Amino acid sequence: MRALLATGLLLGAVAWGQHAAQADEAKTAASAAGDLPEDPARPLVQGKCLLCHTADYITQQRLTEGQWQSTVGKMRKFGTPASDEEAKSMVAYLARYWSADLPPPRSPLVALPRGSVPRK
Repeated sequence: MRALLATGLLLGAVAWGQHAAQADEAKTAASAAGDLPEDPARPLVQGKCLLCHTADYITQQRLTEGQWQSTVGKMRKFGTPASDEEAKSMVAYLARYWSADLPPPRSPLVALPRGSVPRK
């Protein structure tokens, strides 16, 4: 009985570990790609932050929750129409997906248009 219980606990822990790893991979992939992950606060961020910024601008950030609070507070002073409750939800969303512990964002390789750089 103990062996069966231990096996069940081990399998549960393995499944949870795999789920957590998949969630971390999805977080990193979405952050690197410039996508805004599905979340109840996503429409709020889209409606408030994307008034002035692109999603890429957001996903390039790597901030702590306190830094996101300061950033959202600063944007509200600049005129972003967000209530205290909306700001709290946005900070939680931003801190959850673009935290300081993420790897640095990859720089996009973009080809410059022909003729935009003078030849030597």
